[in-house]
Amino acid sequence: MDQPEHSYDELSDVVIDVMLKAGEEGMNGFERLLEETASELSGRKDAAGERLSRERGRSLDPRDAELVVDIGWELVRQGVLTVGPNPSNPMSPGLRRSRFGERALHLTPRCSHGKAGFTQALSLDPADMSPDALAYLREAIRAFYMDCLLSTSVMLAVAAEGEFLRLLGAAKSSRAHGARFSRISESLSVTAKIVQFKEAIRPIEPLLPKSATDELDHNLDVIHALIRAARDELGRPSAVPPSRDQAHLYLQVFAPFARQAMRLREALNEPAGPRIVRLH
Repeated sequence: MDQPEHSYDELSDVVIDVMLKAGEEGMNGFERLLEETASELSGRKDAAGERLSRERGRSLDPRDAELVVDIGWELVRQGVLTVGPNPSNPMSPGLRRSRFGERALHLTPRCSHGKAGFTQALSLDPADMSPDALAYLREAIRAFYMDCLLSTSVMLAVAAEGEFLRLLGAAKSSRAHGARFSRISESLSVTAKIVQFKEAIRPIEPLLPKSATDELDHNLDVIHALIRAARDELGRPSAVPPSRDQAHLYLQVFAPFARQAMRLREALNEPAGPRIVRLH
């Protein structure tokens, strides 16, 4: 008896769990991966909350089986899994976790590896950023899954620059604090503007909400490093692609920066007035 059809993201979650449980030995071929995925699914609850049978003989829906194979090869292409010889069936390669996969799966075991799922996993509300930045972020995610790592970092750098410049514009137009930021020259490079922005905001951080300033230095430092790695001072793209680990890190850190930039824009646009000063 076949199990009901599932979505790509649901199956990705199950395949990742199965590979985590497989340990260093991995899976002896895609047939074993299909069997273990069916077994794992049969032990979970369905959407109605009813317990499914744990009978190992239940097979996947044919469309699910096709998706599981696609997910397996997608994880191979991403470098999360590697293929190797399978003594029991030379026609079906064995699957093992790579060293990158060992870290990636344990770091974010519930993170979807589909492009749409990755965008959701970044926990970004479109309201957090401009339409242009969101478009560049989506292009960066597509590039990452095509293994175009240099394109990933360049697209993310463009998105990061755009969001930082929006933040700087809001700071300059702030009634209460605009004078502090108006000294930052438009002729400077974006990386130089980030350095001066950090210096300008530091004295007034205690006057702003903690949610808008917590980890601000760290997030700005990461974005500064991303932009410098992707483009030189003249704005020309770098010819040196980042490692897959570094590109993945840049994707992960962009979301906290975008959310914080939104909160900080809102805080800087609040009318001037008495506020309780945070003591450190």
